[in-house]
Amino acid sequence: MADSLVDELTGYVQSKPQKVEMIFVGKAFTLVKLISGEVGLALTPIKRFDSCIGASRLAGELTRRSSSQLARLMKSRNSYMQSIGLAAVNAVLQGDLKERKDFQEGDFLEFLEVRSEDKIAMIDYYTTKISFFKGKQLTIFDNRYVGKREDIPVLPMSMLQEKLSIADIVMFPPTLLRKIDHLRKFASKTREFVLVHPTTPPLPEPFFKRGVTILASMMILNPDSLTRYIMEGAGTTLFKKFCKKIVFKQKAGS
Repeated sequence: MADSLVDELTGYVQSKPQKVEMIFVGKAFTLVKLISGEVGLALTPIKRFDSCIGASRLAGELTRRSSSQLARLMKSRNSYMQSIGLAAVNAVLQGDLKERKDFQEGDFLEFLEVRSEDKIAMIDYYTTKISFFKGKQLTIFDNRYVGKREDIPVLPMSMLQEKLSIADIVMFPPTLLRKIDHLRKFASKTREFVLVHPTTPPLPEPFFKRGVTILASMMILNPDSLTRYIMEGAGTTLFKKFCKKIVFKQKAGS
């Protein structure tokens, strides 16, 4: 691809800059709220930052930037800044989502065909989804949980290249956006290549170009309430109070 995925996402929001009302970097989620009221989320990196230095020396200055300027932080080397950039992109996309008609409502599992012989690879530990695949040939890749389950193989991320080549279904989160081309190359024979998480950018076109067959995200219905819950430590299981799950599915032959 001439442009990287990050270039495409940031480029999409450049022409529609908006003022920023608030930025919140929490333990689980990073949130950007625009003056228009739209909210975007991203996963906060799973690592500690020095409590004296903080996540960034730009703290206190970032809300002076527009959504377009924040979006460019996706190109930063600082992973916390990358999350703020993605949250800004998602905030803009939430506004655009109101005009789209090409998604379906519901959990992505309702749209995923799982055959009895399928080998399934889940990258990252989707706690609430594991029970759906009980009795299936499921393998999880997550360094945090290696060896912590006896009923399901949990392998280190270093084994992705070896194992994805035999997977029929691959599911992965938006924390791996920068590695999407590598993942697709590893999983060249997979039938379903699924990008899924509430923080997934609801803009399917650049992902479909890169082999994604199902893109699962959410539409935020009550940004103010979601903001309050996020700031008070809510997890994704509480999002259903203020959001609805949506799915973009690649049409066969596209």
